[in-house]
Amino acid sequence: MDKRKKKGHGCLGFTLTLIVALGALFTVLMLKTDTFDGLKYKAYGLFYQQKYTDQVERYSAEFGVEESLVYAVIRTESGFRPEVESAAGAVGLMQLMPSTFDWLQTSLDGEVIYTADRLSDPDINIRYGTYFISYLIQRYGDLDTACAAYNAGVASVDSWLSDPNYSPDGVTLSEIPYKETERYVEKVKSAKAIYDKLLDDR
Repeated sequence: MDKRKKKGHGCLGFTLTLIVALGALFTVLMLKTDTFDGLKYKAYGLFYQQKYTDQVERYSAEFGVEESLVYAVIRTESGFRPEVESAAGAVGLMQLMPSTFDWLQTSLDGEVIYTADRLSDPDINIRYGTYFISYLIQRYGDLDTACAAYNAGVASVDSWLSDPNYSPDGVTLSEIPYKETERYVEKVKSAKAIYDKLLDDR
């Protein structure tokens, strides 16, 4: 019986020692900022996918949009699912409405080339979605405002900018009245910051 007790205490002692050792190691890594950041962003890489890299790189370069922003919008809009369709009718990776898709084609190509069913094609969806982001950034000159317009629509954002309660200068938004859009902007910005780091470490 004494032997069994001794053995039990030995196992408990080993477990406690292991926990303390792991805690000490974690503390050391925490104190070494570079090491901790490296581990942190490796973990992020598991949850922040970088699919469709050819299309993202090509159209980001074509339209002058940061790759990190395109990835962030895709992640926030569809979670990288090309077939997804929202209740409102937005389709594909970057969740474009068919009416917006028609307008983007007319603006970019001079005419409507594709029907709405082509929005589930990743190449087409990312091309026109990235062009739309570039248009909004050029129109508003501010990332937060452009992201708000991507989510809530140009008409809504223009009305907010004309209201001093939401925009003292008529250029930037001090407040976003739609909570859903406010959360959307924060999600995109947060994801973009992580993608910035992940892409820097490639």
